Amino acid sequence: MKKLALFALVLFTSTSCVTSKVYKDLQAKFADLEAENTALRKTRDEAQAAEQLAQSKISNLESELAALRKKSAQTRQELESLNSRYADLNRSYEYLLENNNELLASNQAENKKLVEKLNKLQSELAAKEDSLRMENDRLRKLDDNLQKLSSEIQLREARIYELESAMARKDSTVEMVRQRLRDALRNFDGKGLTVEERDGKVYVSLENRLLFPSASWTVEPEGKVALQELAVVLAENPDLQVMVEGHTDSDAFNGRTAVKDNWDLSVMRATSIVKILVANEGVNKANITAAGRSEYVPIADNDTPEGKAKNRRTEIIITPDLGELQQLLEAN
Repeated sequence: MKKLALFALVLFTSTSCVTSKVYKDLQAKFADLEAENTALRKTRDEAQAAEQLAQSKISNLESELAALRKKSAQTRQELESLNSRYADLNRSYEYLLENNNELLASNQAENKKLVEKLNKLQSELAAKEDSLRMENDRLRKLDDNLQKLSSEIQLREARIYELESAMARKDSTVEMVRQRLRDALRNFDGKGLTVEERDGKVYVSLENRLLFPSASWTVEPEGKVALQELAVVLAENPDLQVMVEGHTDSDAFNGRTAVKDNWDLSVMRATSIVKILVANEGVNKANITAAGRSEYVPIADNDTPEGKAKNRRTEIIITPDLGELQQLLEAN
């Protein structure tokens, strides 16, 4: 569940890399799968509880069956005894019939009672056997249902495992790219360049002091070298989605060319960086987007020179390919 939650967060923060429709589809399908997973787990728990109850009933019925068998044996013994007694009485009856009408009437009454008792015992035994057969049939049906539920739960858990495995592969790709970028850009540590992982993405943040002169969108030579090193890593991983975002401080930019304000300036700077990256022929141009965020996504207070310097930056946001996850969600 922890990994699925991470997946949801990944999807939430990936709206800049996929279309709105795909993102909404992913969100809806993921929510459906999560609800289905919760329902299946609940069904499994209920099935397990029902199975435990059924096992308890089976144990009780087996004990009752053993008791009935014991009672049946006793009844048979009693029946044999009664039959023997009946034979004795019948002989006595025939003997006394010739000598005493009163004794004959007494024997007839006793014989009648014995027959009624015998019939009653036979009826009770037949009723118990019918009840046991019905209970056994019900337990067999319950066991069949439990087996079907167990198979369905196993199938659902296999699908969830596929999704978790795909998430793990995505996370592994992010970590590999982050480490590769750290190694490639190590020479620029402390020069206004940072590499970090956030929300399942790799963020490369470059301060403007490394990239651009004031009010310009022409990349400085040292910044160009850093971007070329970054492009090498992107060329090694052409499936990565890349968003280049330009940011400014809150100071107004009054341009006299087609670049009029901070919006234009942030877009031009992002575009300049994209052009350097795609100059490497191995970089997949279809996976790169340039965007200007102007002054509206600050990371520091614009009331101080230091804060403004931090806000004047370019962020290169690298996201792994979510195609495999999308295919799994569609398949499920």
